[in-house]
Amino acid sequence: MKPPRSAENELILGLVSISDRASRGEYEDKGIPTLEAWCRNAITTPLKIHKRLIPDERFDIEKTLRELVDIIGCDLILTTGGTGPARRDVTPEATLAVATREMPGFGEQMRAISGHFVPTAILSRQVGVLRETPDHAALILNLPGQPKAIAETLEGLKDKEGNPTVNGIFAAVPYCIDLIGGPYIETNEAVVKAFRPKSARKHVEKPQEAAVPPAQPQQPAIEKRPVPQKEPPKATMSEAAPRSEEKPAPEVPPAKPTFDARDLLVVRPRTGGDAELAVVWLHGMGVDNTDFAPFPDEILGFDGPVCRFILPNAPMREMSMHPGYPLRAWYDVPGRSIDENEDARGIRESAKRVSQLIDEIEAQGIPRNRIVLGGFSQGAAISLFAGLRMERPIGGVAALSGYLPLAGHLFSEATPGGRRTPIFMAHGEFDSVVPPVMAARSAEVISQVDQAMIARTYPMDHELCQEEMHDLAAFLRNIVERAAN
Repeated sequence: MKPPRSAENELILGLVSISDRASRGEYEDKGIPTLEAWCRNAITTPLKIHKRLIPDERFDIEKTLRELVDIIGCDLILTTGGTGPARRDVTPEATLAVATREMPGFGEQMRAISGHFVPTAILSRQVGVLRETPDHAALILNLPGQPKAIAETLEGLKDKEGNPTVNGIFAAVPYCIDLIGGPYIETNEAVVKAFRPKSARKHVEKPQEAAVPPAQPQQPAIEKRPVPQKEPPKATMSEAAPRSEEKPAPEVPPAKPTFDARDLLVVRPRTGGDAELAVVWLHGMGVDNTDFAPFPDEILGFDGPVCRFILPNAPMREMSMHPGYPLRAWYDVPGRSIDENEDARGIRESAKRVSQLIDEIEAQGIPRNRIVLGGFSQGAAISLFAGLRMERPIGGVAALSGYLPLAGHLFSEATPGGRRTPIFMAHGEFDSVVPPVMAARSAEVISQVDQAMIARTYPMDHELCQEEMHDLAAFLRNIVERAAN
């Protein structure tokens, strides 16, 4: 469930400026101020804006877009910068990576507008996409980097009398937001006139005021039924774990330790090829299994093996740190810090389900030495906890930006199989979510029971970096080589 709006038709807007130098403070960013000024002038309905200034790094862009849609609940995201042919211009690739559907008309119209001014408009690679989650959808649009071009693209071209000669892209945005279940947006017609079919228009007394739909009963703060799930594109059901016959109870894991097929996403690299490893990958708190759907391609891009990724969803939980807003999480965090008053029951239940999933994959004919368990943040924590307690070893465990929960129980609970499982731990030196000291302490504890553990640190926050991906790909490649011997 997303945070409540201050008004029923409030637009939650994300503005993202993508620039290496501006993000380093080498010069003042002009993208976000231009976008914000234009939007406040053009949009007359209530508006809440979330701003991000980030470098031209694909991982950073993807992470930011997912956060703005999946966690914050933005209805519309406008990006500026990074859409040209230069090698550092990766905004379109990152946008497409997080998309569920492409909206090609937006990119076509943006290039058509810019083509009236400069012949180099054909070099622009802006895209428009939708990102859909089970209970929310957002429109994401890549805009040019120059302030003048931003306004021209959004507003379109006008004659001397101010009449539009070429429609800007924003004229179609309000109706698009309507169609994906977002708020009803009104605009300042002196800037841009929103177009809707007559059947979709709502009447307001004053054109400058937001159109408010008829009053609806207020949603309860906590959802008392499972959130309807939109099944993401996935491989055939034969590739996923068998469907549980027991329906999961709201906000708690199902009694039976297995995942419903609707909560499993199975992906392979787009280049195809025979899978060398089956990788069970667990997402972090507050996102879902689509968060790491691009990983098979990323691993190949860093010279890793062909991997079949099995991505399960964590259950929906009301977290102690966010009361009233259930989100996907492998366990609760009831204390003031991650390792204070740990949710032992939630940790053990999630680890049990993950172990069961690995058993089911093995039953499909995949050798355990070709099965890898891994994850990010909370997903990394569950991977470490479960991997060290399996009766029989698997190919390896990869834990990114995580820690070992219930570390004091490891010496008595680590199994002979877990002690023989290769482990790769990677962490950011400036991690603001999982303190580096906690990761270092976890690595020290694990190293006393597992001599095959590898621990690496990188100059980054709670995120991914290229060097880390190179090391992860090498770790997976080594698992393939060991399995072949």
